[in-house]
Amino acid sequence: MLEQETAQLATSIRQEVTKYRGTTSVPLRRLVRVRRRDFSLHYHEDFGFGQFAPERIEEDIWEWDDQSRFLDSVVKGLEYKSLLSALGSKASSLESFARALCVASFKGLTDKELKERASSFARELRGESVQVIVTAFIDGLSISDSPLVISDGFILRQPTPEDLAEYVVLDEYGGFSFPSVATWFHVTGEFVFQAVNPGLAQREFLRTIEALCMFRVGGIAANRYAMRSMHSFLGGGAMISSTPGQSSRFTYKLSKSDAPGLGRFLDDIVPLLPDPFDLDRGTTQREIAHTRYRDALFQGGPSERTITSAITGLEALFLKAEPELTHRLGQRVSVFLRALRLKDTPLAIYNAVTKGYGIRSKFIHGGSLKPKDRPQADALAPVLLEYARICTVAFFQMTTSKDDLLAQLDRAMIDPSSVSELEVSLASVVHK
Repeated sequence: MLEQETAQLATSIRQEVTKYRGTTSVPLRRLVRVRRRDFSLHYHEDFGFGQFAPERIEEDIWEWDDQSRFLDSVVKGLEYKSLLSALGSKASSLESFARALCVASFKGLTDKELKERASSFARELRGESVQVIVTAFIDGLSISDSPLVISDGFILRQPTPEDLAEYVVLDEYGGFSFPSVATWFHVTGEFVFQAVNPGLAQREFLRTIEALCMFRVGGIAANRYAMRSMHSFLGGGAMISSTPGQSSRFTYKLSKSDAPGLGRFLDDIVPLLPDPFDLDRGTTQREIAHTRYRDALFQGGPSERTITSAITGLEALFLKAEPELTHRLGQRVSVFLRALRLKDTPLAIYNAVTKGYGIRSKFIHGGSLKPKDRPQADALAPVLLEYARICTVAFFQMTTSKDDLLAQLDRAMIDPSSVSELEVSLASVVHK
């Protein structure tokens, strides 16, 4: 019934707008815009990409005040009181839907578009999912094949000139656009979500970006993205989010052969990750480790910073208040990664972790490396980040408590028969 009443209301609104525009001198305003290159967007792969001459665009739009009068005097006079009473607390969204439909009908709305808008609004009112499309400028990740289809709802591609275009409104005082922060990117991402509201879609999108940081060692960031949806909140339009740019020296590249594995990884790992709107509030061992791993990816300055964050992430997973911290951390991480079949030898893992712990201890107490030791630290940083990444991803997939796991690791060091107990705890770890 709700679907039928919404469709009937949408049809009536379009009919009234069409009749009003055809038989009356509608107050119009001349809108002049300039389509030009957005120079705040910087494409790593080709700095000269997307250069085009500015284009002047003129159109007549419906005056806002007359829109409001029409909405109050005509649209609100339509017979939809039963629909209004049925909505309860959601009644305010009906006015947003009606106004957006008036504007779209004034510009010209096909039967297919009308049906889509009415159907989407009915689903929204019933608390069902509506499609949300996110287009993001992604840094830290590049592709060798374009487009790269990861799943039905996730495609990575090279940008188009339209991606890099902005539209500036002109008036008698000249042109104006809100200043945008500089955004560097390697690839454009297209995401499709089904969500009850745009906020939930945004949360899942940000979780996906977090998961990309954990698929391989890479500081993946989406510092600018646009969300489009038929939700009444957006009215078929777009919301653009732009934040000060995060950049990382750790990047990776994807090819077609990586797509199936990445798709499975995202399906399994994204739901396990913490709320991206409250990352700093995480208090579990794996949430703390995840935050410190992420901090390590985006650390600037000397490698001691990255190493310190990576080591403290491992500490959150493998240490308690106990003596011989350096030795215990090196042993536990090496045994854990050996059980996960990491190709590095346990001795190499132990040496890397204990060396990193020494650098971390020196750095947090105000010390720094000598110039001759910096190349070694630069080489050590990505190794420790890989260990922190694998361990954190594994902990998100495990159900064994930290205390039980540490006991299993300590027993496995001295009793080979105890390794089977550890392997049972790691049996749920599918992704590394």
